[in-house]
Amino acid sequence: MCILDCLDGKVETGCPATSRRPEPYYGRLIGRLTQYAHGIRGTVYAVDESTVYVRGFAYDGTGPDAYFWVGDTPQPSPEGILVPYPEDYTSRDPPILTAHSNSDILLKLPGGKRLRDIKWISVWCRRFTVNFGDVFIPPGLDPPRPRVLPEFKRLAHGLRSGNISVLDAKTFYIPNLHYDGAGPDAYFWVGNGSEPNPFGTKVPNEMGSLHPLRGYQGEDIEIQLPGKLTAYDIDWLAVWCVEYRHNFGHVYIPKDLDVPPALGQTKITGKRKPSRKRPSKPQRLTVKASEHKPSVVPRWFSLDWFTGF
Repeated sequence: MCILDCLDGKVETGCPATSRRPEPYYGRLIGRLTQYAHGIRGTVYAVDESTVYVRGFAYDGTGPDAYFWVGDTPQPSPEGILVPYPEDYTSRDPPILTAHSNSDILLKLPGGKRLRDIKWISVWCRRFTVNFGDVFIPPGLDPPRPRVLPEFKRLAHGLRSGNISVLDAKTFYIPNLHYDGAGPDAYFWVGNGSEPNPFGTKVPNEMGSLHPLRGYQGEDIEIQLPGKLTAYDIDWLAVWCVEYRHNFGHVYIPKDLDVPPALGQTKITGKRKPSRKRPSKPQRLTVKASEHKPSVVPRWFSLDWFTGF
């Protein structure tokens, strides 16, 4: 018997195939931190093109002005850039690095930097310009990146969308979602097999709810797979009516998926974003300055996503 962990203690039947990605998965291996001082230790992974994960990080905390530090010089130097940790600090200045014994740390490169822009990551003391430990970025490193899929197949109840993206191993972005809301027992639904079927698993909506789906009128949403389920465990994502066993539409998950691991770097806001539509022909509009509102752009969007597609 197979049981999947779900939200709020609710369990849905369904037995996913063995994950196509070995677990645990932390991203592309960069290397181990080399220790020079203060007990530096940890293994560094590329989560995506601008995020790194330091597993099992250790540091004695006695450096007077130590920070995570990155740069593009041949060796770590004062010409580097400070990487704040934690990222959401509330003080005026980034906090000095404190002691760690076996911490797992997620670092977001600042200022729009990407791993291709740097040569090394260091634990660096600014006051004494001392390198406590470092790791170098391997040449040609290709970090995992989001994968763009086709739109939902249009089968029933006006279901349609833009191209769906797998942001990380647990998170889907569904733009321009339309659905009439008339299905009596419809849910986002994932599972295995050549077609959507009753042996699937409910996926909470963008608000984290497992209530039947409401209608959507061109909204952009993000949803996350429940429990330990990942995109590597499933063959399709669908909108499915449980009561009538009816598939309203679906999209297949490719077997060669190589997306970032889900380590908390993708934040689900729970806000419903109106879809952005461009007019088919240029239009001349007169809008008062007080009435103009800038369009909403997803915080994670980058043109680099589409490189290679």
